[in-house]
Amino acid sequence: MMRPAFSSTRQAAAFALLLSALLLSPVLAWKKLLPPREQAYATLGWNNGAYPWIHNQIFQETNAIDIAILGSSHIWQDINTPYLQQKLSEKLHRQAVVRTLGWGGCGYDALYFVTRDLLAHRQVRLLVFYDETAGFKSMSQNMGGPAWFRFGEDAAILPGLALREQGLLYFAAILGMPRNLLSQFRPNLPAMLDQPNCWSRNNHTQNPATRLGSLALHTGFSPGSTIPHLPFESFVPATTARPEDVVVYTPATQAAFKFAGTNPPAWEADFAQRLAALWRANGVQSVMLSLPLFAEARSPVILETAFWPKFFTDTRLLGIPPATLFAQLTDAELCQLYADQVHFNENGQTYFTSVITPALIQLYENQWPQ
Repeated sequence: MMRPAFSSTRQAAAFALLLSALLLSPVLAWKKLLPPREQAYATLGWNNGAYPWIHNQIFQETNAIDIAILGSSHIWQDINTPYLQQKLSEKLHRQAVVRTLGWGGCGYDALYFVTRDLLAHRQVRLLVFYDETAGFKSMSQNMGGPAWFRFGEDAAILPGLALREQGLLYFAAILGMPRNLLSQFRPNLPAMLDQPNCWSRNNHTQNPATRLGSLALHTGFSPGSTIPHLPFESFVPATTARPEDVVVYTPATQAAFKFAGTNPPAWEADFAQRLAALWRANGVQSVMLSLPLFAEARSPVILETAFWPKFFTDTRLLGIPPATLFAQLTDAELCQLYADQVHFNENGQTYFTSVITPALIQLYENQWPQ
């Protein structure tokens, strides 16, 4: 015979009271017990994103950003930010400000919250992001959710979402409460950006803080998470791809794009629309940058999961057909540009950025003529 879970009614009542307090903690704390929002980012380390760098860029640097590159690991690892800043500086005849704010875990919810916090503190002229759906995975894949969703500040967002997504965000707020309460009484110190971190210690990868936020993986290709990476070797691809091959979506260029016939989940569409409204309210021009997956490398057209011009009506969709980008490359040479099935390594990042940069600068100049 099993022993009862509680030895007395009083013990059961105490447990129920404790559980209720835990479940209601985001409501009970509301805004009064939340520390400054800066502390939410200060609780996060390097292992699931460049959060110490993101904290620095949102709350410590104050100058205007010419081009901000925001999003999860795909764009974080695919753009050589120092190169883009150098080329934009040469074009503008002044020191340009280009920054990447990247993290692990996809979703337009994360992109919305981080963008909102950035625009609350700094002016951004051009914001570059990419398709955050990653095959329409479920919401709250991002480990930073308990930090950037705080119920007392963000409860007004919930009514626009389905009950399941409301529950996921509320659960994230519960998980974040212990750190929030602790930070109220013992504030976190800003991270030391110039100190070694998990990225600079692994595979000789440079600290993202020394690369304006971008992550250049110094690793060879691996076709799967359980298969070891090949040794990294520097490689400069020889192709016929030119900056002129980069395409901006318009009715005249739509043949260069192929959109899947599915719509994103309601929560993705909701946050996409919130993002578009946020950019309009802050006078931010936006570019959605198509980033080719390894499996798409031979595609003659640019592949997208949804018809994004419907959701981001004021956004430029920019890309280059993968078959054009990787023309003349053998399969073995293609592998030298990728760290895995999704992300470029340092070779691929350098190559892709060199091809795409003139088009990004042109879009910047069209919106912000000097």
